[in-house]
Amino acid sequence: MDEAAGITERCVAISRAAFGRGDLDAAIADLHRLPAGLAVRGVLAADLLPAVLRSVSPTDRDRIRQIAGLLEIAERHPPDTADWPQVRAAARSIALLRAGADGEVVDDRAMLTELGTLLDQVGGDDTPATAPLLGSVRTMLTYLRALDNGDEAVLRRFPDEARRLRDQLASIPAMAHLGDAFAGIVDVIGASHRDEDLRPSIDQLRQAVEHLPPDDPLRDAFEEVTTFFGPLAGMYRDDPNAPAPALTDEQLTAMTDLTLRPELGAEGRASYHGGVGGAAVYSGWGADLARVEQGIEHLRTAVALADPDSPKRAGHLLGLAVALYHRGDLTSSTRDVEEADGLLEQARTLAGGPAHPMWAAINEMLSYTRRRRGAVPDPHKAALEGLQEHAWKVLLQSDLPAANLAARRAARDAVEVARQCLMFNDPDNAIRALDAGRGLALHAATEVGNIPRRLDDADRPDLARRWREAAASGSAESLPTGLRHEVLSVLAAPGGGAALLDAPGLDEIRTALAALDADALVYLVPGNRPVPGFAVIAPQRGPTGYIALPNLHVRNDLDVERYLTALARRDAVIADPGRDLTALDDPTDFAASLDSMCDWAWRAAIGPLVERYLPTLARPDAGRPPRVVLVPMGELARFPWQAARRSDGTYAVQLVAFSQAASARMLCHSAALAPVPPAPVGLVVGDPDTGGVAPDLAAARAEAYAIHRSFYPGGRYVGRRVDGSTSRSGPGSVDEVRDWLTSTGPGSGAVLHLACHGVINTDPESATSYLLLDGGGRLTAEELVELTARSPERDICLIVLAACRTGLAINGYDEAYSLGTAFLAGGVRSVLSTQWAIPDRATSVLMYMFHHHVMAEGLPVWEALRRAQIWMLDPDRSFPDRMPARLRQQLHHEELAHVAAWAGFVHWGW
Repeated sequence: MDEAAGITERCVAISRAAFGRGDLDAAIADLHRLPAGLAVRGVLAADLLPAVLRSVSPTDRDRIRQIAGLLEIAERHPPDTADWPQVRAAARSIALLRAGADGEVVDDRAMLTELGTLLDQVGGDDTPATAPLLGSVRTMLTYLRALDNGDEAVLRRFPDEARRLRDQLASIPAMAHLGDAFAGIVDVIGASHRDEDLRPSIDQLRQAVEHLPPDDPLRDAFEEVTTFFGPLAGMYRDDPNAPAPALTDEQLTAMTDLTLRPELGAEGRASYHGGVGGAAVYSGWGADLARVEQGIEHLRTAVALADPDSPKRAGHLLGLAVALYHRGDLTSSTRDVEEADGLLEQARTLAGGPAHPMWAAINEMLSYTRRRRGAVPDPHKAALEGLQEHAWKVLLQSDLPAANLAARRAARDAVEVARQCLMFNDPDNAIRALDAGRGLALHAATEVGNIPRRLDDADRPDLARRWREAAASGSAESLPTGLRHEVLSVLAAPGGGAALLDAPGLDEIRTALAALDADALVYLVPGNRPVPGFAVIAPQRGPTGYIALPNLHVRNDLDVERYLTALARRDAVIADPGRDLTALDDPTDFAASLDSMCDWAWRAAIGPLVERYLPTLARPDAGRPPRVVLVPMGELARFPWQAARRSDGTYAVQLVAFSQAASARMLCHSAALAPVPPAPVGLVVGDPDTGGVAPDLAAARAEAYAIHRSFYPGGRYVGRRVDGSTSRSGPGSVDEVRDWLTSTGPGSGAVLHLACHGVINTDPESATSYLLLDGGGRLTAEELVELTARSPERDICLIVLAACRTGLAINGYDEAYSLGTAFLAGGVRSVLSTQWAIPDRATSVLMYMFHHHVMAEGLPVWEALRRAQIWMLDPDRSFPDRMPARLRQQLHHEELAHVAAWAGFVHWGW
């Protein structure tokens, strides 16, 4: 047979196979034997592609590589057919994803952009044969984009998407076995992203893979996953201070073998070397110098293989720097520390800014090398700059649960950097560090409305217009993460508005304190034995200061643990709003623990603050007590610091006025707003009928009705009257409260008193807090922020949340996102909220006295609350003439003085 006849025969065989009448693998081999310059070769490759796409499994690497080869041939002489663009897009999508998995892609973001465009071209006309494959590609694209953008909302939903795809695959016999394995891989990746224990996810994946056919390619893929991640998962420790389990030589050899896979590109090989090197160094962290040396060689190889312009290179440089720094510890080598310092400088330059996912880690490590070398003044400032990454991540998010996930490491890192600052006697920057880890979701909520103005100031009216258009629906979810990323990149650039990411400086804090007539902002930070706690103080006048507080620990202290345990039990009673609140009145549990906690609070923090620090400040104006704004970090947020008790029985509230702030950012946010005076009009909500969802609050109803009649007769009373009948002004519905919050009519007033149920759900997946109103209607903290922020012209003086736990953070104490702070974020000037499930009857009298001091005596809100609390403590107290007899008779006088009756309320804002 001559050559021409042989070519013709091969072409016919290829064509037959393309249409299902021949062997595909033989046809592909024949295609590669055809002369490279033969024009029909491209047409034949294009004909083969649909058949190969129909036969490919998402885990069949060999088949996917065949697709890439066929596409390369077809694009040299592409066919002029109507379906070619769609076929090409599908093939290129799969080939591109394979290249990314094998580490052949340098610019991940460019790859994801192209992949998105290609899948749009494929559209929704997938054939039944290709739909599962392209569905897998689309799902993975969604996940990879979310990882690249730091979109926690998508990452949070991704396991559900994977399970949905699993259910789709289950309906296709040829692919049903892939579904569980795919979902298992997603769970492993998700656990790794969240820094969780990988062992349960890997065990589940192993069980799923056991059901696969013996020759399924996914088995090989799983072996790679377990070979690489299994040893790393085994090194997970519940106690980070415990020694890491050592890798065996066999495990390390198996991991090293993965770096030799021939199909890997340079980037993929670098990633494997980086992982093996990090595992070896971590395993030898104690004193195994040989293991550390072995790890360093792998890490050097990773740096050498990484593309000079790849964003991943910064991570490889960081890994090598950490290993060298550790070897310097083991050998006392200054040369290793100097090399590590140089590598970190390179990594920092390559990372470019807080958008890089390792910005905080690089800068924190750089602060260590600079401190060790002693060649740079103020080495801790690098770590401080690294904290910008946390604000960046949170500002990117589209909803509150995602923001809370993004902020999960912020407070821990902030405290560590603050301690570094104090080592260098720099309390100014310790305050900035602490604030960089506080209230980031609240900060994001307040900044959404300011973004267009910031963009205009940065000379980017085009972006400002796009932002306004995207936000027109009024929902944060309407702002795409890609747009957020683009906007933040502009605003975080030099001259673009770094204040968006930076915590306020001392001058800003002092200006805010002066506006609010407060003497000092005080951060209370718990210790972790043997490391002491501390207080850092920013005064309105004078230098900043700090106090070591060796007794400020929330662990291994009997009084503290007893109080927190009792508080947790008390919280559990009202986790279900249908539980009977009379169960809260347990004098032997919560009340007793609260009493002993008061003595501890004085010893641990308030005593040193009042007796050692406050006397050094300039005395406040005559007639005003010293006033302190507290920012309690971590679990310290659960303590009523105003109830700290001196050994002679004097409570702190009798000596000092206390307010709280979510952060210095939020303090400055409140102080920048013009004060709003109270008036005898407003809205009072009294015990709406929840339709059986929660028990009645008869005492709160009497409280609200008395407050309305005595102090706000020109306002509206909605809910139920004292006799249980519904007010003629309204039942206390969500719409009534919502309308009042956004009303700008002069008759609306500026005071809202809510005597109703408050409910909190701290489940990370659905964390929220809400007011429970008429018919069981809910008004959530998230909606409150949006409502008030959408009506900036609405001036509200005061909102009193006389409901259970309205000051408790939804998710994480340091985020401080609660019903109370939600109102502050929306521009309300002053808020009173509660720290625990308050006793219904006792606090009714307290609330009446508070409003008496505001409206009858004209006191500032913070002083009105303090006076009311002191009144509760006074055995010679007298009732105002206007107090209804019903309130006077609700309690025996001696009950009013108990801490549980008055200390649960906290003031925020003006």
